[in-house]
Amino acid sequence: MSLKGRKGRKEASAAGWEQIYCSLVLILVALFALLVSYSTIEGGKVTNFTRGFGGSSKRYNKDSLSNRIIDSPVFSGGSNALRSRPGIREFDEASVASDIQSLKKYFTKTGLLNKSVHIERIQAGFKVSFGTNVLFPSGLATVNIEAYPHLDQIIAIALKDPLFIRVEGHTDDVPINTPEFPSNWELSTARAVNVLRYFLEKKVPAERLSAVGFSQYHPVASNDTPEGRQKNRRVEICLEFQENQIKN
Repeated sequence: MSLKGRKGRKEASAAGWEQIYCSLVLILVALFALLVSYSTIEGGKVTNFTRGFGGSSKRYNKDSLSNRIIDSPVFSGGSNALRSRPGIREFDEASVASDIQSLKKYFTKTGLLNKSVHIERIQAGFKVSFGTNVLFPSGLATVNIEAYPHLDQIIAIALKDPLFIRVEGHTDDVPINTPEFPSNWELSTARAVNVLRYFLEKKVPAERLSAVGFSQYHPVASNDTPEGRQKNRRVEICLEFQENQIKN
C-alpha cells in the first residue's frame, strides 16, 4: 500500500475522533445551559433545577434554624392530593388555634361537640365533621334550616381568614335507590354541593370553595353496627391555608 493511502486513513481517523470529541463537548454545553435555564439564583446558590424534568421542586427557606421546606403545590385530583399541601407557618398557627377554640366554644354550648360534631387539626388547617343528622333529613340532601347557625359559625371564620374550603360528603354502605339518588354517590355529592351552595349564598368567594362526594368508600368506623354506620354518615368541612397565601 502506498504511503499516501496510509496517510489518508490516519487523517480520516483523526478527523473522526475530533468530531466525536466536539459532539460530546456540545452535548455537555447544551446540558449545562438547560440546567441553568431551569434554575433560579437565590442567595448565591442555584436551586429549583429539577422543575423542568418532572422532579419535585424544593425552595429552601432562608431561616436555617427552622430548616423548613416549602414544597410547590401539586394537584392531581382527590382528597389525598388536597391534603398533601405544605404545612402552615407560625403566624397562621395562631390563627388556626384561635379558630378551633372559637368553634369548640360554640359547639360546646349547643351540646353537639364530640357527639354529632367533631373538630380536629389537619396538616394545613382544621376540619369540622358533622353527622348528617345535624345537617340533613334522612335520605335527603336539603340542608336543615336548624343547621344554618352552625354553618354560619364556619362562614364567619372563612370570611375572616383566607381559608380554602373543601366540603366532603360521606355515607354508610347501606344502598340507596330513589329517583333523586340512584346510589350513595349521588347522595354524598348532592349533600356536599348543597352545603357549598349555602356558603356561596353567604358570599364566601367561589374560588375558595370545592365539593366532593366519596359515597361509602372512606369510612371512619365499621359499617357492621348501627353506631358505626351513623359515624360514617357525615359531611366534613376542611378549612386549609393555601401555599400562595403563605408569605415568606
